[in-house]
Amino acid sequence: MSRATDADAPTPERTALDDALARWDPSTGIDAATARAQTRRAAEYLAATRDRLGRMDLVDALADGSTLDTATWWGRAVEPGLRRLADAGLVEYHAVDDTYRSNADAGGTDA
Repeated sequence: MSRATDADAPTPERTALDDALARWDPSTGIDAATARAQTRRAAEYLAATRDRLGRMDLVDALADGSTLDTATWWGRAVEPGLRRLADAGLVEYHAVDDTYRSNADAGGTDA
């Protein structure tokens, strides 16, 4: 049963990812809820793979599942969101090769 139809279902515990995204105002010219949702998808994918992934890795894996064009998906939603999560310590950004990796040990990004 879905949470919408099961009134007795427990409310999931908030995570550090939930908190970081809830406080983020993307101000990138696209809907904030869309930017947060696409950033969450990328963070959860990073947590699931546990690999260092760059822009093309993430675009190839996730951008087709969005209504945004690829350039907007990355440049105005996901990359700013991942930078926000890096500032919060939830993902690691590696400037040398422009990649990201989950820092799931910081809490909240495990899928």
